[in-house]
Amino acid sequence: MRNAVRWAGSAAIASIALVSSSPRESTAIGAPTAPPSVSFPRDHGSHPDAAVEWWYYTGHLTDAAENVCGFQLTFFRVGELHLAHLAWTDSSAGTFFYEEKAHLGLPGIASAQVGRLAVSNEDWSAEETGGVHRLRAGRRNWELRLTLRPAKPPVLHGSEGISRKGSGEDEYSHYVSITRLEAVAQLRQPDRRRELTGTAWFDHEWGPGALPAGAQGWDWFGVQLSDGSDLMLYRLRGTDGRATPFSAGTLVPEKGPPVPIRWSDVRFSETKTWVSPHTRARYPAGWEIAVPSLDLRLAIAPLLSDQELITEKSTGVTYWEGACRVAGSRAGRAVTGRAYAELTGYAGRDVPGFPATNRVEEP
Repeated sequence: MRNAVRWAGSAAIASIALVSSSPRESTAIGAPTAPPSVSFPRDHGSHPDAAVEWWYYTGHLTDAAENVCGFQLTFFRVGELHLAHLAWTDSSAGTFFYEEKAHLGLPGIASAQVGRLAVSNEDWSAEETGGVHRLRAGRRNWELRLTLRPAKPPVLHGSEGISRKGSGEDEYSHYVSITRLEAVAQLRQPDRRRELTGTAWFDHEWGPGALPAGAQGWDWFGVQLSDGSDLMLYRLRGTDGRATPFSAGTLVPEKGPPVPIRWSDVRFSETKTWVSPHTRARYPAGWEIAVPSLDLRLAIAPLLSDQELITEKSTGVTYWEGACRVAGSRAGRAVTGRAYAELTGYAGRDVPGFPATNRVEEP
């Protein structure tokens, strides 16, 4: 259980499975347990038989003065332990902060309902009613409330919603996304109240949560493009820093069925790096991604360099999770966009047993 707790934060956000000391959902290799049929809104709710589970929201918001902000709100359940992370990026002000919570699942303290999306941790919450997601989170003298309306239906990643992270019997998760939701937000600050609008992304994963031996970290991207298409892509890195065969993605067109992406068809390169002044970890800070079969080429860059979370009060995980801008082309036409990226394994506090390979020593 201790390892599962320490992994939960980054794994949940990165959409990579976690390790649990006592997984309860397991079958023969290559044949994980799948629900008889995935149904929504039922399966947006909690799955108590799964050892680990998480609900993940990110988004980009703009106020009347055209100030661009990004948010992350994630709820985790690891057995009976409930964890949560909140992060806020204000690119115009050049500021970033994060908060975290950790509680046992107790009435009035932290919970996750079965059969419908209703999760909470103290005064933070996410609830779906009638297809509308309502979120609430904050800190002292600062509160964010969000109303999110899906612009697309849920998408199942992998084979019928089974996202494989390795060949082992517990190396998978059930993975569903709503890749685009229209967002309306009210932000209360000490000196003012702000109305913001934009778009959001929702991920939900649950399962036994084992990672393959040798997994060192991952790079995950949720991209929303100006032509109405969305891209989920993750690179699961081995000890040599290269993508494992279980790295994958999904393109979600504006209309029509989602298109699975094999990593063998991805061209991926890092264009810049950033060294954290807090942990001395060296993170990628710019990417070029191409999928030739889809005639897709993107350049992704963070809105702010420092969007690192050091969650010692909850998951014990250090990771980079940040709002990004996107430019490129798709099907021969120029596109722009917005993205969230998550980077784990760079600070050496994500995958137990592996030292930090990208930490810069003090001179």
